[in-house]
Amino acid sequence: MPPAGPFAADTLAHAPLAAARPAVDPPASTSSGAGARASAGASASAVAAGGLADADRIAITANAALDSLRRFHLASTPEHFAVWYDYHAQANHLVRRLIDTYLTNRRPIDAAMMRVLHDRFYSPRSEAAALLETGQRLQMALRDALATVGEAGQDARRFDATLTGISQSMEFMPAGVSAVLLRLAEETRAVAARSEAVGRHLEHTVARVADLEVTLADARREATTDPLTGLANRRAFDDLLHRKAGLAQQSGQNLALMIADIDRFKSINDTWGHPVGDAVLRRVAMTLRDTLDENAHASRFGGEEFCVVVPGAATLAAIGIAERLREAVAQQNFQVRASGQALGRVTVSIGVAGYVPGEPLEAFLGRADTALYRAKQGGRNRVEHG
Repeated sequence: MPPAGPFAADTLAHAPLAAARPAVDPPASTSSGAGARASAGASASAVAAGGLADADRIAITANAALDSLRRFHLASTPEHFAVWYDYHAQANHLVRRLIDTYLTNRRPIDAAMMRVLHDRFYSPRSEAAALLETGQRLQMALRDALATVGEAGQDARRFDATLTGISQSMEFMPAGVSAVLLRLAEETRAVAARSEAVGRHLEHTVARVADLEVTLADARREATTDPLTGLANRRAFDDLLHRKAGLAQQSGQNLALMIADIDRFKSINDTWGHPVGDAVLRRVAMTLRDTLDENAHASRFGGEEFCVVVPGAATLAAIGIAERLREAVAQQNFQVRASGQALGRVTVSIGVAGYVPGEPLEAFLGRADTALYRAKQGGRNRVEHG
């Protein structure tokens, strides 16, 4: 099965730092934490100097970030560099505070910790959500501006009518005063016309922002949805499991995980071809949706494997849900639509595990996967728990 995913030091993403992994000595010398903070202070001071050009400030910050990568023996990846660049540039105060806490408590600054920070603060999903929220706020602001312009245009038209009426009703008004009133009326009509033009432009902008919102929402949905089955994809599953485990740890609520695998799926592909195999995956996914209640969250984990996260469910309750899923799949009649030929019995094996607060999520996934392996070894079409 695919690797468990970026769950090391996962408590950092959803719990106070006190709940993170036990502290170990950092890979550098005993002065690594102080050195990093000193380097950060030096780079921050240099960046703050008013005489430096933008290029100089960027170069100083970038060099400080590279120094930190070397100091903690981290690979020079874009993800690692982004975290340390923001740390030294003081661009993200939460990132800086978390790293400083780790340095002060002599906790390991390693690739796992960097991955958690990057997933939490720099993930495309978070960026897409921020863009979507920004688009919504911009659209609201534009609509307010459009309403204001519309009111201003109406006021200008009313003022124009008032001035015109006054100038026409005063037959014995001196010519100079009448001319001034008429000139004011002309200028007011021009203001009204400009207001209408601005209003039309704002209407067009509102429409474009609305289209952008739809595009962003579609992109976010596509980024977290498996295109074949319509279920949440592995990326969405990783994020969901992080969040639900964090809530379970904070509240003491139960959390269960199921990994289901279609039995002998390779034989289906080899015998009937991949289009039929894809149809089987879609049918099993539909069965998951139809069988589970709204509290359970199904995802395609990869290949012929599916995961189900069930907040609030103890292991025994989750075993019951898994048995219902297994029976729902086994009782169906799978056949090739074009020819009507029966595929034979399609079944799933399922491994179940209950979350132990504080355990690494790799261990949680590993126990469910081990239970799935036992179900396969025990004859398939069965449920085991670990």
